[in-house]
Amino acid sequence: MASPFSICNTKNVANNNTDCRVFEKTKGVPAMPYSEVQLKGVFKSIDANGDGYLGRQELRNAFASLGSFAPGWQAFRALRRADKNRDCFVDEDELDYLDKYAAKLGYTIK
Repeated sequence: MASPFSICNTKNVANNNTDCRVFEKTKGVPAMPYSEVQLKGVFKSIDANGDGYLGRQELRNAFASLGSFAPGWQAFRALRRADKNRDCFVDEDELDYLDKYAAKLGYTIK
């Protein structure tokens, strides 16, 4: 598989306003990032036991399916960001925080 590369318009770099698009070398088609709604669907589908709570292992599996290079680390960080009541699970009320965190990471549809 060809490795992706990015093309960035570095206007306003000081303000962190860059326009970057990731392209596959062979295709030249921009990769589409997941929307928050799509990410919510990924996280809901990964709930293995169907209890409505996502634990660290389920989050690790979700980030691995999204293509993370370090799914264990991303699961740890996601719990720290999204688990507002500190019960070590992400529930339905906290899922929006998880979606926002994952969207900022910029995973793309392959």
